[in-house]
Amino acid sequence: MQYVQNMKDLNDLANTVYMANNVGRVNSFPEFITVMPLVKCNYSCVMCAESERDSNKELSELALSRLEGILPFARTLFITGGEPLMYTHLERLLKKGSEAGCELWMVTNGSLLTGSRREMLLDAGVAKVKISLDAATSQTYRKIRGGNFLKVLTNVGKLAELKLIRDVTQPAIQLGFVAMRSNMAELGKLAVIAGNLGVESIYVSTCTIHHEHMLGESLYFHQEYADHHMLKAIEMARAHGVLLERPPLFSEIEAQAVAPLYHDRTGNPCREPWKTIFVRYDGTVNLCCGGGGSCGNLNESSFFDVWNHPARVKARLLVNTPDPLPACRSCFTVKQTATNISSHIPNPELARLGMERFGKAAGMKEAV
Repeated sequence: MQYVQNMKDLNDLANTVYMANNVGRVNSFPEFITVMPLVKCNYSCVMCAESERDSNKELSELALSRLEGILPFARTLFITGGEPLMYTHLERLLKKGSEAGCELWMVTNGSLLTGSRREMLLDAGVAKVKISLDAATSQTYRKIRGGNFLKVLTNVGKLAELKLIRDVTQPAIQLGFVAMRSNMAELGKLAVIAGNLGVESIYVSTCTIHHEHMLGESLYFHQEYADHHMLKAIEMARAHGVLLERPPLFSEIEAQAVAPLYHDRTGNPCREPWKTIFVRYDGTVNLCCGGGGSCGNLNESSFFDVWNHPARVKARLLVNTPDPLPACRSCFTVKQTATNISSHIPNPELARLGMERFGKAAGMKEAV
């Protein structure tokens, strides 16, 4: 295992040097790998942007084998979906990631987190499980996710109980909360529930709007309301020993430093084209977690060829210059600003429509 750690350290060092020198074609590998092994899901959440969520397509064994070959270089393997607990080869993927010394993260809706699956996660040494919840009442949960709220809470509690039985600290249990107009008032109550269930943290993200019927849910049009309930949730989370990982309050935005387009929110150069890779269920590989377009396909090319795809090479050459690619220039993943409507509604036409319908009521005078 020590040799595996050395491989990861040397890989990180190589990426640091490559980034500092804007090197395009590299002999390193990603440090953070996100895998979406399937798009299929047993839920139909109102904010979901995936149009093929009923598809039976899965990451092929060929693509999976090519991915497995470079896992010893990666520090983190993050498995998402769709609903990853429905993936045919999930146990194999977890086992290979564990054997390669990766820190394993997974996101799930929790509805299928039954006894055998809970055992599987602990056996694989999964470090973090994020359970998407988005509500603190059955009624709101049913409206947003369409599932059985109490069943999921039971599964979460039993996962925490299994950790106690085995006397282990992992996986850390995190609840996911996509904040919108209809659920924002429940975040404080969810913090109380989380504390009682043995959940360590709640990860709050602002809902990104992809559908016209969701425009009224955008917190961009309900900023004072959002800040009011976020402040209440901060107090409740602190009182119940739960870490609340959250975006800044709308009222905090003025205090944020404005960084150049090619820097992230901390003012550091973007490292994504050297550090991360996002593998989708059909084998296509995105430039980074923010999308940025396709950079090849693991069903058609070796991992090394995909990792040095011409589109990725070009992004590396330009991302930390005054003239980055359009996808990098408009990236709101690492440069998200809550008071910029594009951070909430990326589609300009949809954003314009939202301003027409809700902007005036929110006291906003500027048109998109």
